[in-house]
Amino acid sequence: MGTLVEIKILDSYSDERTHTAIDQAFVEIEKIHQLMSFHDTQSELSQLNRVAFKQPMQVHPYTYAVLKRAQRIFIASQGIFDCTIANTLMKWHILPQHLRENILNSNHYNQSNLHLLSNYYIKFTAPIILDFGGIAKGFAVDIAILCLKNAGIKNALVNAGGDLRVLGNIAEEIYIRNPLQPKILHHVGDLADGAIATSAAYFSKTKFGSESVNALVNPETRHAISSEHSFSVIAPRAYLADALTKVVAISQNPQHHCLKLFSAHAVIL
Repeated sequence: MGTLVEIKILDSYSDERTHTAIDQAFVEIEKIHQLMSFHDTQSELSQLNRVAFKQPMQVHPYTYAVLKRAQRIFIASQGIFDCTIANTLMKWHILPQHLRENILNSNHYNQSNLHLLSNYYIKFTAPIILDFGGIAKGFAVDIAILCLKNAGIKNALVNAGGDLRVLGNIAEEIYIRNPLQPKILHHVGDLADGAIATSAAYFSKTKFGSESVNALVNPETRHAISSEHSFSVIAPRAYLADALTKVVAISQNPQHHCLKLFSAHAVIL
């Protein structure tokens, strides 16, 4: 996931039950990392980026589930959320230089060139390059929560680098970094039975020539989002919170219609 992952059980169980549940959740998180890492040239995502424009490729149900969710948000946001910005992040050296021949060729395409076929097959109708950096962490958090629920855990927390979901009704205090001074945290309230994620440019800022760039990219203009703000979204599921932060950051609209559609709301600092 490219980050530390914390799992915390908020109830009292036997040590064996607690550790078994946590271990099972971490196994699933590791599986998602292996499937969807852009940095790993052997991951299923990397294989998909190499193959799917040439021929349909069958993927793991987890990968298919992420793509299905991504397509839903792409359509609902009218293209603001788009996983095909990887070529721009590669050009800026924010992502590794895989498939260099597609870096420039992919600018004119988007997620409408991604097609979900039956039996977990995926097909590209253009040389797009996918990156799941805007949704996979949230999806992994949701799967970890599902593992804990299946193990009989009633109250727990999973935090993957700020993509956080609370299971149950025991509220957790939520803190968001000050976007101008990221070491300073602001308490924004308590959260139970829900998820929160934050996107901001403070940790990904870099230079590309004379241009200041970061990992928040407008998929239509292919320009970096220039903002000193952070964009947080509270939603029922972590994948929604994760993805919708990009919709809010790019649109600069804390009342974007996608938030109501997905029972979410935004916090901008």
